[in-house]
Amino acid sequence: MDGPLLDLITGLAAFGIFVVLIVGLPLVMPHAIAYLVAIAGFLLVMSGAGYVINDKIA
Repeated sequence: MDGPLLDLITGLAAFGIFVVLIVGLPLVMPHAIAYLVAIAGFLLVMSGAGYVINDKIA
């Protein structure tokens, strides 16, 4: 698959996960911690996706 297309797909998927975390986590934990966990989760997903994409392209 083409590199930029993979970037787009993983970016949209990570954004979807981020939205779900932003909406869902404050329901089960304090708001401030939930938002920090959501941001950290988003960063982990994007980092992992970038690592996998680099392996597939190279």
